[in-house]
Amino acid sequence: MLLIYLPVVASRCKYIFDLIFKHEFGIRYSTTTDIKIFEAHQQEKINYSYERIAEEIFIKSSAFLFSKTIEKINIPVEKKNETNVLFSNDSSCDIGFDIFAAIFYMVSRYEEYLPFVPDKHGRFKASDSLAYQNNFLQYPIVDIWIKHFKNKLAEKFPSLKFRSSSFNSVFTYDIDIAYAFRGRNIYRLTGAIIKDILKLKFKNIFNRLHSLSNKKDPWDVYDYLKEIIVRNKLNSIFFFLLGDYSRHDKNISYHHPLMIKLIRKISTFSYIGIHPSYKSSTTPGKILSEKIRLEKISNKQITKSRQHYLKFNLPDTYNQLAAAGIMQDYSMGFAEMPGFRAGTCKPFYFYDLRNERSTLFKVFPITCMETSFLYYSKCKPAESLDIILALINEVKKVEGTFISIWHNNTVSDDGIYKEWKWVHDEMIKKISEIL
Repeated sequence: MLLIYLPVVASRCKYIFDLIFKHEFGIRYSTTTDIKIFEAHQQEKINYSYERIAEEIFIKSSAFLFSKTIEKINIPVEKKNETNVLFSNDSSCDIGFDIFAAIFYMVSRYEEYLPFVPDKHGRFKASDSLAYQNNFLQYPIVDIWIKHFKNKLAEKFPSLKFRSSSFNSVFTYDIDIAYAFRGRNIYRLTGAIIKDILKLKFKNIFNRLHSLSNKKDPWDVYDYLKEIIVRNKLNSIFFFLLGDYSRHDKNISYHHPLMIKLIRKISTFSYIGIHPSYKSSTTPGKILSEKIRLEKISNKQITKSRQHYLKFNLPDTYNQLAAAGIMQDYSMGFAEMPGFRAGTCKPFYFYDLRNERSTLFKVFPITCMETSFLYYSKCKPAESLDIILALINEVKKVEGTFISIWHNNTVSDDGIYKEWKWVHDEMIKKISEIL
């Protein structure tokens, strides 16, 4: 068994050791604070302290993981072996940097617990992240570090057996507005027609009225998605927004027969999850009530979630989700640009930094969202596809999970979205070739 020496037991250390050795490598390990026990150990061993002891793998530790405070710290980013690293140290360290501290800083989202200036939706901005400011946001840096570390361990200890892994993908769809025209009550329909008149959108008026006669809605893409998901045997999740109507929550009512029928239809060929409403992260009880709505409609236990607008606060939102019985979240990404917010493209268990505790709440980091290109960076579809394919390649290199976000309207043939449907289909084609 692998033995790790450290000067004192710390919850941050235990968390990061579990993440790397238990969950990623599949290796049993134990720890000790007794140097004599460590020296006598005849099998594989790692020394995580301030100075080398013997012929072990020595990772020179910083004080970061032994702290219990949350405070702003200066973290220079340096290049070592053509890779950006945090917590760099001297040549006595076999890895060249405190890899455990670096990984913890990224996956715990330490920087998001510090004071920051939020965007207009109250979110931590990508441009404020260490990854963006040092040009490694679009690389799964944590997984790259772990891969190098694995190679180092295998070289030093050939008898170690590592768990195998492979590239995977999950296609996720947010159903913010299930239909372009159908399912509105008379008040919403009348209000929409008045807006269309004022904006001279007469074609919309025709389509709205036509939809009352059961004409196929332009955003009704669910048969198309079912066919492509089933044919390609894709892992997929549909997240349904069932919050009460508001400025940022404009789906048709969860009471409406159309919505009930749609949810039950989707659940026959895909996983489903809740898409908690805009104010759910700041209004106690909303997450649970919206989850119950979906469970009653689907007759299924709901354990997956993604925050509307990717709007969440750490650790409060994750703790609220867990309290509501939701143990898997797919919100860990930036709305304004693609990349790896937590530095990884692999699911990991959340560490509650404010309360200094490991949890069983699992975070599934997203890689990209189509609206980042469409509305934020305003990239052309072809340029966006190139970026997506590059991200897929980065995920493939580290045998991670590529998770994309789409919306039903952006994979429709409605207006400008037709080109984005092409991007969606080309992305699926590329991933199907890999799988």
